[in-house]
Amino acid sequence: MGLGEDIKRLKDFDGSTHVLSVYLSTAPDKRNQWETILRNEKKRLLTEQENKKDVESAFTKLEQAINNERTSLLRSIVAFVSSDDSLHEVYFLQLDVTDEISYHAKPNLNQLEVLDQQFPRTGIVLTNLDSATVLDVRLGEVDATHDYELDLDTGQWRRYQGRSSRSGASSSSQTDDFRDRVEKQAERFYRELSGEVEKLNRSLGWEQIVVIGERSQANFLEQALTTKPKEVIHKNLSQSSQQQILKQVF
Repeated sequence: MGLGEDIKRLKDFDGSTHVLSVYLSTAPDKRNQWETILRNEKKRLLTEQENKKDVESAFTKLEQAINNERTSLLRSIVAFVSSDDSLHEVYFLQLDVTDEISYHAKPNLNQLEVLDQQFPRTGIVLTNLDSATVLDVRLGEVDATHDYELDLDTGQWRRYQGRSSRSGASSSSQTDDFRDRVEKQAERFYRELSGEVEKLNRSLGWEQIVVIGERSQANFLEQALTTKPKEVIHKNLSQSSQQQILKQVF
C-alpha cells in the first residue's frame, strides 16, 4: 500500500514513551552536514527533555538503522522511533525534505503527509504495439516492474522476467505483416491487458493509474480499464529511463 496506511498507523500510535521524529536531508550536495545536524539536535533534546535515558535510547536505535544503510543513503531520512521499540519506522527516500527533529508524545507527520499528497502510490502503464511495462511507483520511486509481451499465436499477454522471448526485439522492428495483425486486433488485445492491470491495481493498492503510449494503444487501454486513469500521456517513452518517465508523471 501507499503512505496513506503508514500515516494512519502513525496517527493512531499511542505509546508509553515519546517519539523521536526525524526529517533529515542526506542529499549528495549536502555532503555530511546531516551528521552534524543529528549530533547537535541530539545535544539539544538531551538538554531540554527530562527523561534523558529515553532520548538517548531513541537516538541510538536511529543511528544503528542509519549505519546499516550508510553506504546506500539516498536524498533523505524520515524516521519515527521510540525508546521502547513500540515504534520503529525508518524511510530512506529519494525525495527532498527540510531538516527537522522533534521529540513528542505523537509522531510529527507534517512533512510525511505532504510527500504522500505529492507522490501517491501510482501504477504507470507503458503501452507498445506488442509489449507493455507496468511500473509500481511508491514515494516517487519505482518499487517494482512488471513486463508483458503479446503472444500473437494465442492472443494473450504473458509476463516475462528479464529478456523477452523475442530476444529484446522492439515493436518497431517487427514485420509489416506482424504489425498489421496486431493493429487489426489491438482493441481486443488491450482489453485483455486491462485485466492484468486491474489485478495489479487491486493487489498493490494504487491511488492512481497513468497510461503512457502512442495515441491508439494508450486510448484502447484507457477505454478498457474499469479504473479510469488519472492521466493519459500520448508519447512513446519505451526507450526512456525510469527517471525520465517519472518526471513526465510527477
